[in-house]
Amino acid sequence: MARRPFFYGYVIVALCLFNMVLLRGILASFAVFNIALLETFRWSRAATGTIASVNGIFYSFSSPLVGWAYDRVGPRVLMPVGGALIGAGLLVSGVSATLWHFYLGWGLLVGLGIGCIGFVSNTALLSHWFRRRRGAAIGVATMGLGFGILVVPVVQAVITGYGWRAAMVLLGVVVLATVVPLNALFQRRRPEDIGQLPDGDSMAAEDQPPAPAEGVAEEFAREVAPERDWTLRDAFCSFPFWAIAVGHLGLGTGLALMYTHAVAHLVHVGLAKQLAANAFSLVGVARIPSTAIWGFISDRLGRDRAYRLGTLFTLGGIGVLMILSADAPAWWFVAFAVLYGIGHSSGNPTFGSTIADIFGGKNVGTIFGWLEITFGIGVAAGSWFGGYAFDWTGSYQYAWVLGMVSFTVAYLSIQVCIMWKRRSRHETR
Repeated sequence: MARRPFFYGYVIVALCLFNMVLLRGILASFAVFNIALLETFRWSRAATGTIASVNGIFYSFSSPLVGWAYDRVGPRVLMPVGGALIGAGLLVSGVSATLWHFYLGWGLLVGLGIGCIGFVSNTALLSHWFRRRRGAAIGVATMGLGFGILVVPVVQAVITGYGWRAAMVLLGVVVLATVVPLNALFQRRRPEDIGQLPDGDSMAAEDQPPAPAEGVAEEFAREVAPERDWTLRDAFCSFPFWAIAVGHLGLGTGLALMYTHAVAHLVHVGLAKQLAANAFSLVGVARIPSTAIWGFISDRLGRDRAYRLGTLFTLGGIGVLMILSADAPAWWFVAFAVLYGIGHSSGNPTFGSTIADIFGGKNVGTIFGWLEITFGIGVAAGSWFGGYAFDWTGSYQYAWVLGMVSFTVAYLSIQVCIMWKRRSRHETR
């Protein structure tokens, strides 16, 4: 029997995982940079929060252009450009002295770069390389978001030893030296470009019917097959597009609240800065296996069933965070990190796979891009509101309440989309 050739999709997954490590590491590191900027410049927490807000705004409104560019020029051009923008933005931020300098560096340049190499391009890319195992592939790639959080205590150690400026410059150099050349050399848009098929199927098997599935898996196998090749106009006129847009708004708000303000909250309740960074990094430890597991679970049981359980874990983790204090037992901090880390890691594979399941086709990158607008708006709103709530009340409790509401809205959006897809399939039979 002839030996099946190596499937290049695994290289694509590895590249996407690496991109996600640095992407999340940079974004999550703002939690410790935020504290350093507060101490250096004595700005309000709302003011430093607006730096992340500007980042979210530029990420948000560049996403449609990024999606269009992905569909036109592909990842081999777009992703190195994104890495170059992020690296340049970090270097500019490292020498910044005023708020508008940070808006230019961390806000504009890093925001645009993350748009080019972030969720839209990586998920659109994986949706071309994987179909039956799409959730699993996105889950493995987004394990990088868990590994990325482990960068936070390293950045805090560099800040403690050499200052926040050196830490920003070091991050910029790492991105320029790794992300740019690796993506330029090894990215490929789709398996057909190199004579392969999605999921590593052989050419001989292309015309053969898939093996029958049973029970829940059979139902889910019907759900993940796109009904048509969607255009952007079709998507704009559809219910699931706007449902996911609302869900993205909630998801972006909840994530921004946590990644911008969780470490500051832990410091506020009495933890030392390095200990707070270490505690938050446990979220990444919990997330590393969980993201891949959620992808496999969603492929087997369905996106809505998997995300329902993930949301319950997320809400439990935020609930524990709200009652933490410096004299709380150590296992409470572990409980927060494990519950939140496991729970919120279900979001990326669920949203990415659901969008690809419904809107799959040659315009999937463009549709992804437009859907990211509301995610970026949520990032901007959450980053600002967390700081404003603290300046107004002296605590982050209102911020965490908003976070719980936001993640609940995100889950409901997936639930109604799956219901819509099941009903539309039934009506067309």
